[in-house]
Amino acid sequence: MEQIGVALQETLQPNAATRKHGEDSLRTLQANPGYVIQILQLAVNEQQNVAPEIRMAAAVALKNFVKRNWGQAPEVEMSQEDEEQFRNMLLDAMFNTTKSNVQEILSNALYLIAQRDFPEKWPELVPYLSKFLTANDLNHLVASLASMDQIFRKFRYESKSTELWKELSKCLQSTQEPLTLLLANMMEVAQRKDSLGAEETAQWLKVLNLIAKVYHSLCSQDIPEYFERYEEEIAPYVPDIISAVWRLLETTGPDTRYDTMVCAALEFLSMVSQRQYYESHFTGDGVLKTLAENVCVQNLLLRQQDMELFEDEPLDYMKRDIEGTDVGTRRRGAIDLARGLCRRFEDKMLPCLSEIVQTLLASGEWIKIDIVYSLVTAIAVKTETAKAGVTATNPLIDINDFFIGQVAGHLNSDVNQTPILKADALKFAVTFRKQLAPEHLMTAIKASDALLSSSTPILHKYAAYAIERILIADNSKIFSAHNLPVSSILQNLVAAFDKDPKAQNSPYLIKAILRIIVILDEETIRHADAIATKLAQLIESATKNAADSVHTHFLFETICVLVTKTRTIGASLDAQLLPLIEVIFREDLEDLIPYALQITGVLVSSCISRNASIDQFSAFLPFLLSERLWARSANVPAALSVLEVLLSVNARGVVADNSALILNHLSRLLGSKTLDQYGFQLASAILPSIEHFEGQAMTFVLNTMFRRIQSSKTPKFIKLFIVFLCRFTILRSAQDLVRSCENIQTGMFGMLIERILCIEMPGLKQTTTAPEKRIIAIGMGNLLADATQQLVGQYGILSYETAMLLEAASASDRAVLSPEEEQASMYNAEGEFVNPFCRLSYAPKQPIIAATITNHKAYFAQAVLIRGPGNVPETLRAVPPEIVTYLQSIHNTA
Repeated sequence: MEQIGVALQETLQPNAATRKHGEDSLRTLQANPGYVIQILQLAVNEQQNVAPEIRMAAAVALKNFVKRNWGQAPEVEMSQEDEEQFRNMLLDAMFNTTKSNVQEILSNALYLIAQRDFPEKWPELVPYLSKFLTANDLNHLVASLASMDQIFRKFRYESKSTELWKELSKCLQSTQEPLTLLLANMMEVAQRKDSLGAEETAQWLKVLNLIAKVYHSLCSQDIPEYFERYEEEIAPYVPDIISAVWRLLETTGPDTRYDTMVCAALEFLSMVSQRQYYESHFTGDGVLKTLAENVCVQNLLLRQQDMELFEDEPLDYMKRDIEGTDVGTRRRGAIDLARGLCRRFEDKMLPCLSEIVQTLLASGEWIKIDIVYSLVTAIAVKTETAKAGVTATNPLIDINDFFIGQVAGHLNSDVNQTPILKADALKFAVTFRKQLAPEHLMTAIKASDALLSSSTPILHKYAAYAIERILIADNSKIFSAHNLPVSSILQNLVAAFDKDPKAQNSPYLIKAILRIIVILDEETIRHADAIATKLAQLIESATKNAADSVHTHFLFETICVLVTKTRTIGASLDAQLLPLIEVIFREDLEDLIPYALQITGVLVSSCISRNASIDQFSAFLPFLLSERLWARSANVPAALSVLEVLLSVNARGVVADNSALILNHLSRLLGSKTLDQYGFQLASAILPSIEHFEGQAMTFVLNTMFRRIQSSKTPKFIKLFIVFLCRFTILRSAQDLVRSCENIQTGMFGMLIERILCIEMPGLKQTTTAPEKRIIAIGMGNLLADATQQLVGQYGILSYETAMLLEAASASDRAVLSPEEEQASMYNAEGEFVNPFCRLSYAPKQPIIAATITNHKAYFAQAVLIRGPGNVPETLRAVPPEIVTYLQSIHNTA
């Protein structure tokens, strides 16, 4: 524990070298048994000999350890017993510490663990938390509710499923009664609210707020029976509630401190208005018009603070406006209310809102026309998604007519005038990109090009956003490098980086550059020459100052595309990028290393494609194979991608002096339950050049796999192992597989077939993907056709199981995702960018194995029906007749 304390102390020092030493020490210490227990004890140690800042640093280090090791690829693997002990100690520590900020961090760590372990591995978590709902200790109460709030939030946004509802049911069993009793107690406190002091009132409100959040999560999927109140029971109170809420909205001022309350009130009216039971409260004479004018329009009006946000904090303004973080704002609440009223009372609301729109337009005031954009969007949109924009519109609203009458004029006016209206116009074009005619989208792109030279930096981001969104939605390939001013757009996007020192804090500009480069062809790729230097400058800047993570990702994606699409500037890019990559490696810039590795692989591939020498990369090999690099899970896929390329062109040079090191990496990966897929990937990469390795490398590889099967096999490992065996027969031969197994032990091949393949093949039906099934079909075909004599006893069962596997539904029907689809999958349900391995979608992929075989089912059928029986005629009699018929049908139609 003393060593951990010293390392934590170093991480707090102002000297960068000392901080780095402390961080490295912590990373080394975390591999020691008991590290996480010791750092937890340090965080909650309230003795005077432990400084508060050390306790805080320990809590943060603990949370970071949990974040790295309770995710997809843990850096330190803990036993089940150690994990259970730590979970229990963390619970006790969270409730026993008196330091609120430490308690909050521990609660966050608990949530991170719960994301993976609850409820399967941690069924006692919620019952444990629930027992504190009846406690008198306020700290315990807040800690319990805060943890429940985080854990239960998944019920708000996850899709309904049997498993989710089972989990929700278990949570309700533990919490519904004590939570309701707690709410009742809090309401009793309300009776004497006037006698409470300011601090007591704040605490009471905090608890009430947490109770409401927990209720919200528990009731989001459906109203649980325990909480249900029937509509007829509450109906008598609704008129008074509606009147009170309406009055509240009309009398509340524009101050931001009231925004949350106003938004909740708007949401309430929107929800109630959709219920037929309360229709009469909204259909009275003039009610809807008054609601539209006095509530919707008034809360859509930009306030001074909104305009200041537009000018002073443009990125925050954009996040609210176009990224969906405006939930909880007045404007979003007013739009949702207007949309809800239109949906429910369309025949009355449309004329009313149309009249309001015409009045606002006639005023000629930009601030009122800004409201028009929100109203027209609210009226027109029927359904929409974040990825595709609007998918259905109100047929009574002509989107293209509004574009011609209003949007085009705002886009094409002076680039420095009415910037907010220009932002509205660009957002409108993006929102309705599926409905607008191609010529109008062309207008929007060309206007965006002009707006990149505006003196208002935020418009550069809006313009880039519009270019990127419109082009990425261009499934019909309407736009190309020949009908867009690509040279001008690229130059203006690059210049926009220089005009705004904060440009690297957002991804808009770089995403637009990527999209333009993607559509360049051989004739127009020369326009990209000018930005090669700029991209290198942006990487250099990222090595010195941390940039937005999404910006960084798409910066490297852009370089991938640029390098792979052009050979003319290949040598120039090598010269610019390699020194920067060396800086990233030398200074151990952890967040950038996976990207730098992948770019190195892209540069090597580029050299190979233009027949240039790759000798300049030889000095990079010791770093690529270093233990330190492979110790970080996030680096492994990227390091593998480079190693695969180098092995494919210079296996002898790579393996020389590195044989043992490569096999050590392989052994560690195959032994990890979370990283074993990369172990098989490495094993496949070295198969063609296994002869260059020292000693009995093949025996070592296979024995490592066999030991894992004996000690701790998992369904995932077995699937990967069988796919690897099939790859083996494709990359080498079936007979070589037989020899390699027999070299380990006489009879080993037979045991492999009988005890693993024949037994485990039936379990692969629902877990294999389409690409994996292709490899199994070809590999098993090779095995049955080329090792027929060794498989006489198992020929029938292997033919049957492989045929059944090929006809079963694949785990994923989409064999290959486009780069855009891959990038879309990197965002979670809450819209956060989550890419733990920093995978670049545009990085070159490994060539498909056995590419000349275009029909893998026919290949397998021929192997079973013709090639195998050609070696041992009687084998076909062992194949079930229905399988023979099935394979004949495949073979005859191929």
